[in-house]
Amino acid sequence: MKLAFSTLGCPHWELERIAQAARAYGYWAIELRAIGGDLDLLKRPEFQTGTVETTRRWLTDQTLSICCVDTSCTFDSREADERRKQVEVALRYAELAAALGAPLIRIFPDRIQTGATRSETRDNIAACLHEVARRAPNGVRVGLETHGDFARGQAAAEIMRLADHSNAALIWDVANSLAAGDPIEEAARQVAPYLAHVHLRDALAVKGHEHWLPVLAGRGVVSFAAAVNVLCDLNYKGYISFEWEKYWHPEIEEPEVALPDFVKAMKAILQGGAANERINAALYP
Repeated sequence: MKLAFSTLGCPHWELERIAQAARAYGYWAIELRAIGGDLDLLKRPEFQTGTVETTRRWLTDQTLSICCVDTSCTFDSREADERRKQVEVALRYAELAAALGAPLIRIFPDRIQTGATRSETRDNIAACLHEVARRAPNGVRVGLETHGDFARGQAAAEIMRLADHSNAALIWDVANSLAAGDPIEEAARQVAPYLAHVHLRDALAVKGHEHWLPVLAGRGVVSFAAAVNVLCDLNYKGYISFEWEKYWHPEIEEPEVALPDFVKAMKAILQGGAANERINAALYP
């Protein structure tokens, strides 16, 4: 398991500062979401046709990988034209990922719209996911995040079975699944056959708010130890990406605090041992 962080946690930083932070704090890779305050990566100057190859070479020189390119695409609209539009945007992100050497893009399921049924929404999402996966460039998979009304592992896995494409995968957001009512062990069991990437952050429920508030490691109800334990049981070898939602919650700790805090918390667990017995002993003393 390798550590990465989403640039959602440092949304106003430019690439140079992001790379410096990754080296300083001990991350293997970054997950692209926000750069210079902008969520629309397709408009960023460093990712245009004439500049993206230079950006890729620069990242290589920094010994920094991009593990995932995040979109805002959702496939939950009742309007077929809107769903087609979202598919085309997702494919543009897949092309950007290919140009940067990233193996994965992130898309959302997302909400059951007014007047729609769960099964209708689920089927639309699955069809769109299949279409993007089918048309994506070689080497780029399409990751559906456990999110919104499909945050539980079983709901996300059902979409994957319907999408039925080898290029489609799941991104398990541990906090999202937990907030939706899934115990960590149950969510892991459901997503396991399709798992390509993991989002992890500690968080707390806030009265009157749907979304949980991100907090520093050990201050919330998301057990990093339990998540690592089940991922070890699954022999998961992908990235665990720290998604510190600073863009959405400007009041939470600055990235200079949160990014090293996550690495410290994860190292305390991951360095428990290479064998399952030692890992379990470290996680459950």
